[in-house]
Amino acid sequence: MENNTNEEKIRVVSPTERELDLEISAETVKKEYEKVLKDYVARVKLPGFRKGYAPREMVQKMFEAEIKEAVLDNLIPDNLRQELENLKVVPVNVPTVKSVDFSLDRGVRYRVGFEVWPEFELPPDYLEKKVPRDRVVVEEAEVETVLNKLRENAAEYLPVSDRGVQSGDYVVIEIQGREVASKKFLPLEKVVVLAGHTDNEPQLNDVLPGLKPGEQKTFSVKYPDDYQQKRFAGKEIEYRLKVLEIKEKKLPELNDDFARMVDEVSGLEALREKIKQDLARHKEEEARDRAINQYLEKLAAEINLVIPESMVKEEAQAIISRQFREEELKKIPADLWPRLLEQARKQAESSLKNHILLRKVAALEGLDITAEEFEQELKKISENRNIPLDQLKAALAREDREDDWKLNLLLRKTVDFLAGRIIIE
Repeated sequence: MENNTNEEKIRVVSPTERELDLEISAETVKKEYEKVLKDYVARVKLPGFRKGYAPREMVQKMFEAEIKEAVLDNLIPDNLRQELENLKVVPVNVPTVKSVDFSLDRGVRYRVGFEVWPEFELPPDYLEKKVPRDRVVVEEAEVETVLNKLRENAAEYLPVSDRGVQSGDYVVIEIQGREVASKKFLPLEKVVVLAGHTDNEPQLNDVLPGLKPGEQKTFSVKYPDDYQQKRFAGKEIEYRLKVLEIKEKKLPELNDDFARMVDEVSGLEALREKIKQDLARHKEEEARDRAINQYLEKLAAEINLVIPESMVKEEAQAIISRQFREEELKKIPADLWPRLLEQARKQAESSLKNHILLRKVAALEGLDITAEEFEQELKKISENRNIPLDQLKAALAREDREDDWKLNLLLRKTVDFLAGRIIIE
């Protein structure tokens, strides 16, 4: 295929948008056109002619648009790829063909548009732009909150039989519904419910209190027409439930024995102190991250850093996918979507700006990840996740993720570098 790289020019539309005018020679176009036309003649069957014997001129006239489209589909991708390689241009998105001039005599001239990462330079004094870190304070109430969560996690649920259901009990029930209109019974189910929980049907929470094991109650629910479970929408269901078992939540006492049970400490006061230190360390990391983000945000604004639109959209969608499961997304009201998308977009743009700024800093300062550093990182992850080191390495190689992990480690190393240079304590 003939290339005319000396004639092409990359037009700068914006800091991230580019356009490129390219040509494919008439000789190459004619050769491909004849190949496609010959294939059509061999494949098509026209009235009055056996398959493969229709006149060439008739096939060409009847399938002119399809033949032309096939020629372009066959030629443009390879031509574009070769030209981009010759020009050493790496688009961040799939180039879009904006216009095409097709001629068997003159060849094909076409224009493509695409996005690239912006080219920029950091200010010479970028390491002199200091930012303060917030002062870290751990309140006693925060320590107590963690202690209470630890108690909740260690709670036991013990069977009770001398009283009825109370709010907060886990109740094993047998329940069966019946459509009021059709008299049709639904399947009998055995389920566990948390008495008084807000996710329960209000009618269920109304009838459960006071019921003892073996006792039964009935209640009805009229479901709205737009109810999310379509099989119930617009129907009235009468339920019959029977309490099979009641389990009462019992919290452990907050004492030295409890402290030694949840951690390797000497007693309750030692556990409190450990929690306080952990909270302080976590808050210090958050304060450092806020300071770094503030610094990078100001730096991006100073150099007027612009992110390719296609990358912002892609990252925003990835953020939403990480935040919500598919079934959760379906429940989000339509009027909330614009705000959700805008929040994801802002987060995506900020994250991408930080990413390329950190990579720029790493390049300027000669930061890199040595083989020894990467090996230590893998060993640490292997221990934390309880995965044999050889298996972790094999998985990274199999999934071709080693470069991604090295990049993440480099970005963290760059953050550490910046923190030591630009943060005011």
